[in-house]
Amino acid sequence: MGDKADWSDFFLKHLIDVCKGEIEAGNRPQGLWTSTGWKNIVAKFEAKTGDKRTKIQLKNKLDNLKKEYVWFMELKNYATGLGWDAAKGTVDCPQDWWDEHLARCNNREKGLKCNHVRFRKQGPKYLDDLDLIFGKVHVTGATAACPGDISSDESDDCVAEVPKPPPKDDVKLADLKQKGKRKRKSSCTIAESKEEKSPFYRMYKNTCLKIESAADRISSASATSASPTNVVPTIGEAMKMVEECGVEEGTPLMHTATML
Repeated sequence: MGDKADWSDFFLKHLIDVCKGEIEAGNRPQGLWTSTGWKNIVAKFEAKTGDKRTKIQLKNKLDNLKKEYVWFMELKNYATGLGWDAAKGTVDCPQDWWDEHLARCNNREKGLKCNHVRFRKQGPKYLDDLDLIFGKVHVTGATAACPGDISSDESDDCVAEVPKPPPKDDVKLADLKQKGKRKRKSSCTIAESKEEKSPFYRMYKNTCLKIESAADRISSASATSASPTNVVPTIGEAMKMVEECGVEEGTPLMHTATML
């Protein structure tokens, strides 16, 4: 059997169930499948379906499912405030909304059609299960492709959870800024290697620039202040500055700002 395989609902559901079981068993820590996890996925899929498929075949299907999930979640973000069609499992958008959205989303220069249009009549199958498997991909936006880009070949292997930092109210702004620059450098190095077309990436980058600019202004004011004490803002004051930049509570950007 080659690397390509036909996927009916029967095989698809069993693959999803096997992956969910391995996640619950702890075989995908930090968003990365372990060697044991992959070994079990291959073996359990064969045991449940009676069909022996290679790791490459199963991984290719998971990669395609992830792409479709990210595209669908992009559509939901664009259609915020509109209705939901439970029977079709997709957003309920009027014709004029689609006309306007597709005019922006289609890439005529490359001859590519908007990936969102495939969900106009029907959403992805087993969406709740896909939320469990790929939810952090959408939250971080690290592997989200441009709506008109169908060339993304990212793997779920590169998805990692962001650890929550312990609170330290006595951290000075100078240390906060220095650590932030180091972390931004490592994260931006990865992001810049991709096409800078993702709306999530642009929003992340613009917010980082706002935070850095505000930090520079506070640092300058602190350096010229006549008061010898209490010239460096506390963590609470720094986080207030982040909120003033437009970062909302509970969003991935707020987690990033907290890390910085």
